[in-house]
Amino acid sequence: MSVKSKLSINLWVFVFVGATMFHAWRGSTEDAYIFGTATILMLTQVFGFTRFGFKEQPKLSIWVIGSIVLAVAAVLYFAPRHSTLILITLLLLIPAGIGLLFYVDNLRHPKPTEAVKRSRLAWGVWAFIFTLIELIAFIGSQFANDTNDFPTISVLLDPVLETPLGRAAFVALWLMAGVYLFGFRRKR
Repeated sequence: MSVKSKLSINLWVFVFVGATMFHAWRGSTEDAYIFGTATILMLTQVFGFTRFGFKEQPKLSIWVIGSIVLAVAAVLYFAPRHSTLILITLLLLIPAGIGLLFYVDNLRHPKPTEAVKRSRLAWGVWAFIFTLIELIAFIGSQFANDTNDFPTISVLLDPVLETPLGRAAFVALWLMAGVYLFGFRRKR
């Protein structure tokens, strides 16, 4: 007699499904492929088609993380924007990211504490409002054909990202935020 296990869906799956649909709708094929592939990888584990990966989430030395962040920031600082070197650097990060995030999760998780529930709610509300504002700005810019009155985040960041220092700093902060969010250095 087999015991049927309850599906455990991580909320990131919904974020990635939404991001895939949004990028497909706005015509950004590359972004739709990236988010779509990540969504498919997550769903294969949710539905039990794959149960492979690391036995537990990898823990990396702070020196390894810092070296990778500094190396990527240096490439983005010195290489011209949209260059082949930047493309190669970012493509090399994809398998590393998949390797770090593709681990077999526990089938049973402890119940979240009240503090965790409040934190999830606060971050969820913030993310929903932020996403809604971004969506309204994008739709407004498309209908009005005006990115000055309806700027999206990418339009607002473009002047900063045009500078080598801005690109390097942005990606270094982005990578460090990812390391924190996915908990590679957190004690369990």
